[in-house]
Amino acid sequence: MTKSKQLDQDQSIQAAKVIVEGEGVDEWGNRYFKFSVKGSKKTIPPFSVSQIVNNQSEFMTALINAGASLFTSNSQRTILKQLEERQPEDPSFKVATRLGWNGSVFVFPDEIVGTPKKPLETSFSDLKPQMLAKYRCKGTLKDWQDKIGSLCIRNSRLIFAASLACTGPVLRFVPGDKSGGFELVGLGETGKTCVAIIAGSFWGCHLVLEFRERGFCETWHTTSGKVEITAFAHNDTILLLDETKLAGDNDKQRGQVVLRVVFSLSEGGERERLTNVGSSRGWRFFFLSTSNLTLAEMAQQAGTTIGEAEFGRLVDIPLPVNRYGIYEDLHGFESGAALTDALKSRCRSYCGTPSREFVRKLVEEMAEDRDGLKKYLRTRRKGYLKRVGKLAEKEGLKLLNRVSGRFATVYAAGCLAIKYGIFPWSRNHLLQAILSCHLDSARLLKDQSQITSSSSSVQTPRQKLVTYLTEQQAEFLDLSAGLPDREEHEFGSVPGYIASHKGEKWYYVAPEQLRELLGGQSNVKELAKTLVADGLMAKLPESRSESRWVVQRPIFSGKGNKGYERVYAFRASILERQAAG
Repeated sequence: MTKSKQLDQDQSIQAAKVIVEGEGVDEWGNRYFKFSVKGSKKTIPPFSVSQIVNNQSEFMTALINAGASLFTSNSQRTILKQLEERQPEDPSFKVATRLGWNGSVFVFPDEIVGTPKKPLETSFSDLKPQMLAKYRCKGTLKDWQDKIGSLCIRNSRLIFAASLACTGPVLRFVPGDKSGGFELVGLGETGKTCVAIIAGSFWGCHLVLEFRERGFCETWHTTSGKVEITAFAHNDTILLLDETKLAGDNDKQRGQVVLRVVFSLSEGGERERLTNVGSSRGWRFFFLSTSNLTLAEMAQQAGTTIGEAEFGRLVDIPLPVNRYGIYEDLHGFESGAALTDALKSRCRSYCGTPSREFVRKLVEEMAEDRDGLKKYLRTRRKGYLKRVGKLAEKEGLKLLNRVSGRFATVYAAGCLAIKYGIFPWSRNHLLQAILSCHLDSARLLKDQSQITSSSSSVQTPRQKLVTYLTEQQAEFLDLSAGLPDREEHEFGSVPGYIASHKGEKWYYVAPEQLRELLGGQSNVKELAKTLVADGLMAKLPESRSESRWVVQRPIFSGKGNKGYERVYAFRASILERQAAG
C-alpha cells in the first residue's frame, strides 16, 4: 500500500471514530448535532450548524480533545463530508442556549432541575465561562441560614437583597415588569457592596480567584460594553453590579454609561442586529447596583435631564437612618466593618444552595399546582400594594406604579422562599423590610425630583443628534428614490441622506456636518461609543481601528465603488428607540 493510500485510510479510520448521536433544535429552530467519540468518556456539547460552518476550529478542537485524532485538514474535511452526505433527521433532543426556564424545567450551567418532556442538551458557547462557573454550591442550606441568613434578621436592606435574589425564577408567574433595577445609594465604606454579595450568595460565587472577592457580582466596568452577553448569563436569576464609579473614566462618562446600561437592561431584550442568528432573544431578571451617587446626581453630572421614565427603571434605595451604615442590627459585632468582613467571608464559604433548593421546590409546585402558585404570588403582591399605598398616602408620597410593582414582586418572592423553608425570618420581618426600602426610596425620590427640575438643560451628543434627525430629516435626500449623479449633486449640500441598506432604513450624515453639530471630534467619539454599543451606528470591521466610525456607503450613481462616500451611518430605529424611552 502506498503512503498516500495508507494516509487516506488512517484519516477515514479517525473520522469513523466520530459518531453523530442525533440532531436537535434550539429555542429558535436552529439545527444542532450531538457527537461522541468511540472509546471516549468525554461529553461533547451539541454544535449548531452555524458553529460548524463559521468556527470549524472550535468544533474540531472539541472532537480532538474528546479523543479523535483529526489534526490534518484532510481528516477534518472527511468529517465535514460525512455531515454533508447525512440525511436530515427529526430532532431527537432540544437545546437550551441560555440559563433559566426552558418549558417546565430550570437550566443551571451544571444541572437541569425537573424532567423535560424531551431530552434537553445545553449550549452556552456565547456566554463567558467565568460567569457560568460562578453558579456553584458550597456548604449546605443550613450553613447559609445559620451563618448568613440569621444576620439578615432586623436588617431591612439585607432581607430586601436576599428576597430580590429570589425574583428571577418567579417573574414568569407574576404580572408587571420582568426587568428593571434597584440601586443601593450612600457614602463609601458603609456596607453596600456586602449587601450585593449577600444577594449573590443565594446563587453562588465566582470561582476565579481574582473575582472571588466580589462574590457573585459583576462590575459596571465589565458590563458596560457587553450588556447583552452579561444579561444572557443571568436570565431568570439576578444581576448584581457593583460600584457605578467603575462605569467610566470621569463623572460625565460614568453618568452617560449608567443611564445607557440601565435603559438597555430594563428593555429586557437583545437588540436586532445584522449579526444576530435567528430571532432576537430576551431576558428576565431584576438587577441590583451599588453607588455613592443617586441616579439624579449621576444624570446631573452627565449633563442630561431625567424623569419618571428613568426613575421607573432604576430605583434608588438610601441607607437606613442609623449609625451603622447599611445595618440596623450588628448582631453582637463590634462595628459595621466587622460585620461586613464576617459576611463577605461567609458568602464565599456558603453559597449557591439556597437557589438550588428554591428552584427545586418551585419546579415541583409548578408541576403540581401551577394555578395555585400563581394565585399565591398574586395574593401576596396585591396585599403588599394595598399596605404600601395606605402608608404612602398618609405621608403624601408619590409612588411610581412600575416601582411599586417591582417591590411587590420582591415581597411575593420572599414570601415564597419563607414558605419553602429557605429564609430563617418571619413574613412580618420581610414585610417591614420591604416597606422600609420602598418608603425610604419614595422619600428620596421626592427630594431628587427637585434636583432634576433644576438640573442643566444642556443636551448630550446623543440628544443633539436625535433632535437634528427629527427636525431635519424632511430635508434629507432620499437615496431610495435613486442615486444622484456626482456632477449634479454636491456631497454634504443637504443636512443628510436617507437610504435602505440590506433591507433596513438608515440616516447618513457627512463627517464635517456631524463634527460641527456636536462641537468637535471628541464629542463624535463619545457619541459613537454609545451608539455602536447599542447597535444603532455602523462601524468598520473588527479588524480595523476601533476609533474609526466613518463607513463607506453608496451616495452617487456609478459602477463599483466610484459612487461611495464616507459617512456616519445611523439606524433609523434610533428615533423609535428614543420615543420608546
